[in-house]
Amino acid sequence: MKPIIIVAAIILDLLGAKSANAFSHSKDFEFPQKDCQEMFAGIGGLLEEADKEWIHLEKNPKESSDAFEQAAKIQWYVGLAANYTTIFKAFCDKDK
Repeated sequence: MKPIIIVAAIILDLLGAKSANAFSHSKDFEFPQKDCQEMFAGIGGLLEEADKEWIHLEKNPKESSDAFEQAAKIQWYVGLAANYTTIFKAFCDKDK
C-alpha cells in the first residue's frame, strides 16, 4: 500500500508543477473571446449532461450494471468539465 501512496504523491506533485507552469505561461497568451465563449458554453453543456445522467442514476437500483454505467458517465462528464475549466481559467478568465 505504501508504494501506491508514494507513486500517487509523486504523480500529483508532477501534475501540480505542470499546471503551475501552464498558468505562468498563460499570462502571455489569451484565447480569442469567441473561443472563450464557446468553451464556457461547452463546460455548461457537459455539466447539464452530468445532471441528466444523475437523474437517470437516481431511478436505478444501486447495484445494477446500468447504475455503474451511469456513474461512470457522470464521472467522465464532470472530469472533462473540470479539465476545460482549468483551461478556461488559464487562458480566458483574465483580470483586466
